[in-house]
Amino acid sequence: RVNDYLWLAEDGMKMQGYNGSQLWDCAFAAQAICATGLAGEYTECLRDAHKYLLNTQVLDDAPGKLTDWYRHISKGAWPFSTRDHGWPISDCSSEGLKAALCLEELGEQASGPRVPLKRLRDCVNVILSYQNSGSGG
Repeated sequence: RVNDYLWLAEDGMKMQGYNGSQLWDCAFAAQAICATGLAGEYTECLRDAHKYLLNTQVLDDAPGKLTDWYRHISKGAWPFSTRDHGWPISDCSSEGLKAALCLEELGEQASGPRVPLKRLRDCVNVILSYQNSGSGG
């Protein structure tokens, strides 16, 4: 999927490190709608957002021995954009988790099927793994 990251423009080769900000945007939009108390007016949008959250969460760590590739655990994390992007990001994981929990408070009628508890726990595990060992911060 090189074309997602590299392309030739009229002024030369271009490169980007991400393939968008879809998860970031989706998580904040869902949280904002939940916070307004107007979720009933945006049921279809919230169902789509919840589906995107379900489909974007990283389900497995990178293959192989993580330390050989200088990689951190990623199972349960949410990336900045899409699952294909796959890099675990603490802020995105936190906001994805918060959005999933906000949507689940609305019930399955409003937002669709719940994120399985195991996957929520995997996300919490990733977030906690970012803590400094000495200070916890």
